[in-house]
Amino acid sequence: MSADVPGGGLHALVGLALRRNPRRAHLLVSRVLGKHLPVAPSTALAVGADLAGLVRNVPGYPAAGGLVIGYCETATALGHTVADSLPGSHYLHTTRRDLAGVPPVLEFTESHSHASHHWLVPEDPAILATDQPIVLVDDELSTGRTALGTIRLLHEHAPRGHYLVAALVDARPTGARAAFDDLAVELGVRIDVVALIAATVTVPAEIARRAAAIRARHAPETGVDPAGVDPAGVDPAGVGAEEGGLADPAVGDVRWLSPAWPAGLPDGGRHGWTAGHGRLLADHLGALATAVRATLSRPGGRTLVLGTEEFMYVPMRIAAELAGGGPGEVRYQSTTRSPVHPIDVDGYAIRAALSFPAPDDPRRVSHVYNVGPGRYDDIVVVLDSGADTGSPSAVADPSGLVAQLRRCAPVTVLTIPSYQPAPRPVPRPAAPTTGASR
Repeated sequence: MSADVPGGGLHALVGLALRRNPRRAHLLVSRVLGKHLPVAPSTALAVGADLAGLVRNVPGYPAAGGLVIGYCETATALGHTVADSLPGSHYLHTTRRDLAGVPPVLEFTESHSHASHHWLVPEDPAILATDQPIVLVDDELSTGRTALGTIRLLHEHAPRGHYLVAALVDARPTGARAAFDDLAVELGVRIDVVALIAATVTVPAEIARRAAAIRARHAPETGVDPAGVDPAGVDPAGVGAEEGGLADPAVGDVRWLSPAWPAGLPDGGRHGWTAGHGRLLADHLGALATAVRATLSRPGGRTLVLGTEEFMYVPMRIAAELAGGGPGEVRYQSTTRSPVHPIDVDGYAIRAALSFPAPDDPRRVSHVYNVGPGRYDDIVVVLDSGADTGSPSAVADPSGLVAQLRRCAPVTVLTIPSYQPAPRPVPRPAAPTTGASR
C-alpha cells in the first residue's frame, strides 16, 4: 500500500468475494459505498466528500465549475456525492437503461463486466462540449482501462486540457499507471488520478480455477448456484427462492407509498444534475422522510433503506434524513446486477444472497446481498417508476423483490417518478470505442 488517506488500511474500505463472471473471478467489495454491503448513510456521504477534497487539492482544478461523471451502477451515488462537494459542478452518470426518444450522446463498453454497455444520456448535450475539466468517479481502479477508454472517447467528442480520475481504491499495477502518462502525452492533455487508498492487489494466475473450485465446494446440495443465475447472469428462470439459507416462513406487511415529488426534479444524475436540483431535493427531504417514518412498524428500530441498481443517490439521501430525524438505527444499500457467490463463513464479504427479476426489466436478474430475517425491523425499498423500453410493462412489477424482502421484515415500497427528458433528434453515431477492465 503506497497511500492511505483515511488511515484505516485497505481492509477498512474493501472486503473480498467471488464473482460469477468468467471474465474476472474476484470482486473487491466496498465497505463504505452501500452497494453490496449495508452502511450508515453518513459513511457513504462522507467518503464522497473526502474524495472531492482530494480533487479540490489537485493543482489547477477550478474553484467552481467542471463536470463530474460517475460510472453505473456502483459509483452513481459516489460520483453524485463528489459533485455535491465541488462548487458549481454539473453531475452526470452513465446508464444502462435504454430510454425511448432519448438517444445516447456517447457509448462505450467494459469488456470484463456482466453488463458491458454504458451510455451517456445528458438532457443537455452541451455539458459535454465545454473546455472545463472532467472528473471521472469510480469505486476502484484495477487496471484503469475503462477510465482510459472514457477519456479517449470524451476527448474525441470535445477536446479539453484536463481530466481527473477519482476512486476510492487505486489498485493499478505499475504498467497500468504508465498507460495514463502515455495517453496524456498522446492527447496533449493533463490526466490526474486521486484515490483514498493506493495499493497493489496481486491476483494469482490460477485464480479462475481456484474460484471455480471454491464455488463448487460451497454450492447448495441441489446443485443450483447460490446466486440463482446461470454463468452469464442473465437467465431469470427459477429466480425467486431464498438463497444462502435465508428461508423464513414469516411474511411481513407491505405498504406502498407514492409521495409528492417536485415537478422538474430528476430522480438522479442519469440525465444531468445541477446545484439547483440539489437545493430542490434538500427542501423536500424532510417531508419524504416523515412520510416514510409513518409507515414503519418500529420507527425506533433497525431500518434498511434499499436503493435499486443505479438508482442509489436519492435513496441514500432519504436514509440520511431518516437517520438524522429520530431514534433507531438506519442502514443503506442497493440491489445490484452483479452476480456474486455468497459463502456463509467468517471473513467473507458476501454471506447471503437474494435473487429476483429486476424491477425495471423482469427478463433479467437482480440481487441483494446480506439481507435476511431478523436483521432489520423494517425495509424501505426505493424505486423509480421508469422502465427499459423493452420491458413487458410500462412499470415492471417489483413483486419479485418485495416477495423476497417481506420474508425478512415488513416492507415499505417508496416509488419516485422517473424523470423523462423531452425527446430530441437522434445524433450521428459516435465513433466506435473499445472498453476494458477498470
